[in-house]
Parts: sequence; C-alpha cells; structure tokens
Amino acid sequence: MDDTSSPRLVITTARRPTDEMLARADRWANWLQAPIIDRRGRSVAALCRDEKVEGALVLQADRTIYFQPTEGIEYFFHPNLASVRIHNLLRGAGDHMINAMRLQPGDEVLDCTLGRASDALICAHVVFGQTPEEADEADDSNTQQGRVVGIEKVPLLAYLTIDGLQNTSFVSKRFTALMRRIEAYCAGYEEFLAQCSKDSFDVVYFDPIFHAPVEESQSMEDLRVLAHKHPLSTEAVENALRVARRCVVIKQRRQTPLWDQLGVTETHGGKQSRVEYGVLPAR
Repeated sequence: MDDTSSPRLVITTARRPTDEMLARADRWANWLQAPIIDRRGRSVAALCRDEKVEGALVLQADRTIYFQPTEGIEYFFHPNLASVRIHNLLRGAGDHMINAMRLQPGDEVLDCTLGRASDALICAHVVFGQTPEEADEADDSNTQQGRVVGIEKVPLLAYLTIDGLQNTSFVSKRFTALMRRIEAYCAGYEEFLAQCSKDSFDVVYFDPIFHAPVEESQSMEDLRVLAHKHPLSTEAVENALRVARRCVVIKQRRQTPLWDQLGVTETHGGKQSRVEYGVLPAR
C-alpha cells in the first residue's frame, strides 16, 4: 500500500460474534470498503494468511482492534496521555502546545493530523471553557462557543478515531463529553484546507510524523507504521496560513530544519524536551 490509504485488510469479529458485533461489522465494511470474513475459529494470523491480506480489523465486545501480524501491530483507539495533560492543566500547570496556540475559551481549532485525537482533546478542554455538562446546563448561549475539528487522511486511522470518539466511554464524564464534541472527519489536509474559506479557524495545527521517532512506546510505533508519512509541504502551510485567523502551529523535533525552511522564529517547548512547537503568525 502507499501511505495515503489503509492497508489491505478484512473485517471480522471475536470468535463468538454477537448480533451487535455483526451490525458493527456492516458499518465498518461500508467505511473501509473491505470484506467481512467469518472467523471460523481461526487466529488472526491464520485468517490474514488464508485471505492473503496484511491485516484484520477485529470487532470485540469492548473495542475494535486492527491487527497486522507480520508487523506485530495491535492498533486501537485510545487518547494516550490526554487525560494526564488535562489533569495538569486543571491543577494549574502549563502545556507547551496550548501556550504556542495562545488558546482561549471560545476559540476554533483545526487539527490537520488527528491521529488518536490526543491533542484535539487538550484543545477541546480549553476552548469549551466550562465542563461540557456545565455548558449544556447554562442559560447563556455564549457558553456553547468554541469548536475543535480534526481530520485524518488514512481511512483506517480516521474511522478508528471517529468511532472511538463517539462510542468509547471513560470513568470521567467530563472526558467522555469532550470526546463527543470533537468533529472528526476522514480527509487529507491538502484538500480540506483548499475548501476552507479565509480565516475559518483561529488556529490550524499540524503534528506530522517525525522522520526519526522521539517516543519508543509500541502504540506510537504502530501509529508511525500506519500513518500518512509525506512531509509537510510549504504549499500546505501557506494554505493553512490563509485559513488561520491567529496562527499555524507545527509540532516537530527540536531544532528541525523545517523551521528554517518555513521561516519559523517562535518556538515553545521545555528545556529538556526533544520536541517543540513552531508558530507562524497569520497574515
């Protein structure tokens, strides 16, 4: 496969499928244009070998997981460290991404590289201001302002996140409510930005795959294998600057040559951090 499409895959269920799993399978088959295959007691590795595909999307009772046996991949929706970062913000600690964006309640953010929606959730925590439950109960209509839109190009990743945001629940009702308010779409940022009118969002954000990883977790390595890997182009950034009212923010390795290529002079990041956020003011 190229890195703009999902891998060749089949859709199946746990070894003992329920009616609910079978209904979900139909939805996934429509999303990914992939066949539904009877598991017939086979392991995922045997299923992929028999069907001559790279991977299998397995619908289980409590989650949906993509397996790619030859690469050791088990990829599913989980917002990683978003809950920890939100907890830190609630207790008064800062966040370098939020500082770079100068994000405020009521702002509108476009996340062009949604992934598992971790960064989008941090943005949602800030732009919606109050807890979603408080905002829903308030009489002042202004409390409903704020918007977070996320787009992901690779269909497999996009729909795992779209499905996860809408259907996964966490112990924290606030965290779950934030997930439900993110608008997530399967789209490439080049095409999406081209269709946006000027000054559509306060902030446009990119977190493209780094050429060399800075995190060694298996979940991040799985995302690197599956994600869109084309480098961020000058044309895409120029279009983002047209769409942004305040700024474009890009996450990269510290002292990346991309800053010189794009003319980035403002960066945010911890002294010991291997990543930083570059800021390009809107024009």
